[in-house]
Amino acid sequence: MKPNLVILHTDQQRKDSLGCYGNATARTPNLDALAARGMRFDSHYANNPVCMPSRASFFTGRQVQSHGVVNNGYPLSPEETTIADVLAGEGYSTAAFGKMHLTPWLAPAESGFEESQALWHTGKMDHWTGPYFGFQDVQLCLSHGDVAFQHGGTYTNWVREQVGDGWDKLCENVQEGPREDPYHSKLPLELHHSTWIADQAVDYIGKHRDKPFLLYAGFPDPHHPFTPPEPYSCMFEGCSFPQPARKDGEHDARPVHYREAYAGKPGADGGACRPLDLREGEMQEIIAATYGMVSLIDDSVGRIMQALGQNGLRDNTVVVFTSDHGDFLGDHDFLLKGAMPCRSLLNIPFIVAGPGCAVGATDVVMSNVDAVPTLLDLLDAPVPGCVQGRSFKDVVSGTGRPKKLSSLTTHWSGEARLLNFTLYTDAHRITHYPRLDDGELYNLENDPGELTNLFHSPAHRALRDDYLKRLQEELARYPMPDPGPAPAPF
Repeated sequence: MKPNLVILHTDQQRKDSLGCYGNATARTPNLDALAARGMRFDSHYANNPVCMPSRASFFTGRQVQSHGVVNNGYPLSPEETTIADVLAGEGYSTAAFGKMHLTPWLAPAESGFEESQALWHTGKMDHWTGPYFGFQDVQLCLSHGDVAFQHGGTYTNWVREQVGDGWDKLCENVQEGPREDPYHSKLPLELHHSTWIADQAVDYIGKHRDKPFLLYAGFPDPHHPFTPPEPYSCMFEGCSFPQPARKDGEHDARPVHYREAYAGKPGADGGACRPLDLREGEMQEIIAATYGMVSLIDDSVGRIMQALGQNGLRDNTVVVFTSDHGDFLGDHDFLLKGAMPCRSLLNIPFIVAGPGCAVGATDVVMSNVDAVPTLLDLLDAPVPGCVQGRSFKDVVSGTGRPKKLSSLTTHWSGEARLLNFTLYTDAHRITHYPRLDDGELYNLENDPGELTNLFHSPAHRALRDDYLKRLQEELARYPMPDPGPAPAPF
């Protein structure tokens, strides 16, 4: 039988949140075990620092300017070919559970977008289960944190069925929760979306073990508002965490929006800024809550992996773990995400294990657009001609190492002035803000935390100009769209 493919995808998860990436405080035994029997990419980059564009690149293998999802709020065209389209055409059963976010959540009901919360609240979607971008069986979660169960999608309807007459009381408890204890979920563990997603995945595996399948499990965590349920909400109380990457005065040599964010002004694309209203010790609570959410995801992954083993599918299933982007979590004194193409947001986990995968780790530069061709290649499935990434099967299989490569990140910000283009290589990062006539340049070997911007350094002018030329040459490969206004905020 052809190999199965399981994609485990999280939201806003930093690479360094896992034990296998060197975090001694994290409790992620299942993901660490996955990495121990597969290939861990240390220099995997998202093609955008916010959700929808990054996810569109991951599903299509195409650059942001090509698929057109240039920021949150722009829908992926149904004309785009996804990895699910390809595998469905190869005879695979395809299923997606949880967060997909390929069309805007806040679009009006009349938009007809399947992930519109407003459309779900009309009741017209109550019995909808796909198809959706090549996925034949679809069950959606349309928000984050405790309130996710109120915002529509299959998950909302499931919770309503579970609690029956207790719905109003549950809603009241969740609404009161942030006032009393902001970083502890008021949902019981059995109703949490991470649990629900694992439940759906386990059930699906048991029912589809006799036919090759693609299973996508999209966890909405560890995205803010940072609310893990018990016992995960208390798991890291009093723990010591890795120190954030920061330096006094580091923003003085950066583009103006960094200084605005440091002054407490939230950015347009995710709200990244220095949170001035945190009480003493609150950042530690946020980080502890994040670690708790990651541990719950890890346990949920463990249940999925156990289901593969119990159904005799472990050795014939390629399993991938990754995220869409990260969170500053104190790096550069910021929280959340935004129009800052920093490693904290873009350098995300990417682990692949299963048939055809060697054991080890690699620092070769890879990005989201490379995921589709790599995974299809591992499954001996055809790679569509529209795909713009390259296959890293030789790296995953341990049979070769490509020449030095780079990763392109593009971001059409909600603030037009913050349009930016970034190139990551193994040694440097270059970012250009054409409407600010400004940029960033970092030596990643000497400055892995990106604390010293060399863009305006006279001693590095030749290096800067060379990288700007390389960036422009890369951008010239893809036509620049005129996206117009977004249909919805996200």
